[in-house]
Amino acid sequence: MNIRQIPEHELARLREKAKEITGSQSDYHSSYTELLSRRLNGEPLQYIEEYIPFYSIQINVDQRCLIPRPETEYLIEFIKNNSDNPKKILDVGTGTGCIALMLKKLYPESTVDACDISLEALDLAKENAEINNLEINLFQSDLLSDVEEVDYDIIVANLPYIPTETLSSLESEVVDYEPLLALDGGIDGLLYINRLIKEIEEKDIRNLTLFLEVDTSHATTILNNLSHWKQVQLERDLVERDRYIIAKR
Repeated sequence: MNIRQIPEHELARLREKAKEITGSQSDYHSSYTELLSRRLNGEPLQYIEEYIPFYSIQINVDQRCLIPRPETEYLIEFIKNNSDNPKKILDVGTGTGCIALMLKKLYPESTVDACDISLEALDLAKENAEINNLEINLFQSDLLSDVEEVDYDIIVANLPYIPTETLSSLESEVVDYEPLLALDGGIDGLLYINRLIKEIEEKDIRNLTLFLEVDTSHATTILNNLSHWKQVQLERDLVERDRYIIAKR
């Protein structure tokens, strides 16, 4: 990457970050040069800035977790429009905690649990809970393996869904900086989503709405896997790609 490839709006954000770091509106150029060097090396702008807005909260981000995408913000809209004061929510593979924390803000009377296999991710989610003054229950679990309770009204999951063999074709700033654990969905990209569906059925969790963010190419397969559930619907994201599955059991 060279400086001509960096849009002016990104350069402006780097300048603002440098001013924030130095606490000066004029003597920030050394810090700006350092931040610019990181961006030229391909580091994602969000990691350099160290935080992002997510829906109506602010989330700290770093290399412990995948950077939340706009598609995940839009998932919140579908949960809002298809939920009626849920009492108990579980966010599986919580990462930064962005989904769980935003749902706690929307439904303050709800109990919100959030799990992840990564202890580093859970540490970051805890920091984000404290920053936003929102109380959620965080614990380590490989999908539902250490989930003991089964009385959830909502389970939401944005799990890894990129086939292992295609990871290397992703943009370098993703492959080189973001955790591959949060991207690698196994041979066909469906390893974790299929496991989650199976574990929900094995634990016989009922009276439940499942919200999934999925890859467009997987939507039909996942719909077929859920065809025996009470109600299943597919929704599109802001650019009209099949992206979200809402399923009731």
